[in-house]
Amino acid sequence: MDFIYQNNTFKTLIFLGFLLFNGCAFVGQLAIPMESIDEPSGPYDIGTQIFFWTDESRSEQYTVDPTDLRNLLVQIWYPAQIKEGYQKTTHMVFPQLALGSMAKTLNAPSGLIQHGGQLMSNAVKGAHPVEGETFPLILFSHGDGGVGTQNLSQIEMLVSQGYVVIAPNHTYNASITFDEDLNSVVYQSNVTWREQALHNKKYYANRLIRYRYEDMAFVLDTISSEKLFSSLPNPYHQMIDFSRVGIMGHSMGAGTSYHALINDSRIQSAVALDGWFFPLDQKTFSTQTKKPFLHLGQEEFLSLEIEGDINNSESGRINFDIHNTILQNNTNSFMVYVKESLHYDFTDFKQIYIQDRPFTFPISGLGEIPKNTIKEIMNKSILEFFNYSLKNSTFDTAVLDQHNKDIIVDYDTN
Repeated sequence: MDFIYQNNTFKTLIFLGFLLFNGCAFVGQLAIPMESIDEPSGPYDIGTQIFFWTDESRSEQYTVDPTDLRNLLVQIWYPAQIKEGYQKTTHMVFPQLALGSMAKTLNAPSGLIQHGGQLMSNAVKGAHPVEGETFPLILFSHGDGGVGTQNLSQIEMLVSQGYVVIAPNHTYNASITFDEDLNSVVYQSNVTWREQALHNKKYYANRLIRYRYEDMAFVLDTISSEKLFSSLPNPYHQMIDFSRVGIMGHSMGAGTSYHALINDSRIQSAVALDGWFFPLDQKTFSTQTKKPFLHLGQEEFLSLEIEGDINNSESGRINFDIHNTILQNNTNSFMVYVKESLHYDFTDFKQIYIQDRPFTFPISGLGEIPKNTIKEIMNKSILEFFNYSLKNSTFDTAVLDQHNKDIIVDYDTN
């Protein structure tokens, strides 16, 4: 994610003063205060596990070595049997390694952001899965420069309500990920695609979104197998109902999710969070479908006259038009547009970053919508939608009535 700090001379001087006299760690907590996400309210406890999976059918498109294969760090969350006293995992995967690598990449003192490694999740690593029940599966695709845990609030909410969720880090398109030897792999562009993009921006974006979809298809293929890579029994196979599969994503992950919805018969429904649909090819976004689709986004998606931060460029205006074409061709769609919201309000960054303390740096991409308000809107909308599309319940928009002043709801179920 691109965190663009707004200039403020006074705050910068204060920041430098504390940096010189009190140390980076304290300054980081003062200037970039963060807190852990809330515990979800569902009846199920949450287990999690991390895997390193290699797609032996695909060569890596981001490296020059033709023998390199596509490697993904994949995390799964599932309803679990947890005993009192079990240790919960951190929000960030391998936090000290990740923060050290990020600080090096940013050429910043490591102490400035080390407190981010103390943020906790509500999941227990390796906890025993719930037995005797089956659950729908949700795939999650992060945004361009994001990570698989960037919407952990929504992931944990779904698991606590009886879903299994699995998310890869899209290697080289994630801000940071790791290989199986725990070497860090940071974000970079594909050189060949980027050169093509100088002549056709859409070319690069479409190649990227197809590549990301192949990651999601591979993850679904793998978790659907009774054994993981023909050797280890798959401990999650018995608890997942593979006839009920949905997908969710933010930004480019939302575009990836819609591509998967249209092009993969196994996927029954999709949620887009402030979607970046610009990369989609015309065949995909023009396909008529009745597959359930929910878009949670800025009010800007209603009109380009409304201020926002995703559709205010040439490619953004194309994104706006594609969004409208999708809705015209999908006769089972739901839209929830959130007032006073911006792009990163639809991620955990809204939940973990404390915006209203003195001396904090204003960060672009976060709007004025209160953090608890947008969390409730997102969680209620997403849960209601997946219960409708994967558990055969009704989509009751009345659950959002208390937020009527903050949202505009529309839907087409013809």
